[in-house]
Amino acid sequence: MDVLIRDLPAEVHAELVRRAAAEDKSLRAYLREVLTEHAAVPSMEQWLAHLQELGPAHLGSPTGAELVAAARAEDDELVGR
Repeated sequence: MDVLIRDLPAEVHAELVRRAAAEDKSLRAYLREVLTEHAAVPSMEQWLAHLQELGPAHLGSPTGAELVAAARAEDDELVGR
């Protein structure tokens, strides 16, 4: 599929050309790679929806605060406080 981008600011185009050249790639190959990588990462909305589906991670498990308190109590017992 071809994509045409109109009215791209000249400085943006120049920067993209510079980055492509720095990677020894054509602008087309560089943009294809950048867009492919971008599309592979979930959007914030998708990521948050996925987290919502997972639910709380600590159901039935001790919380971080409980684990710290238990470790401190264990240390206190070891030093005889």
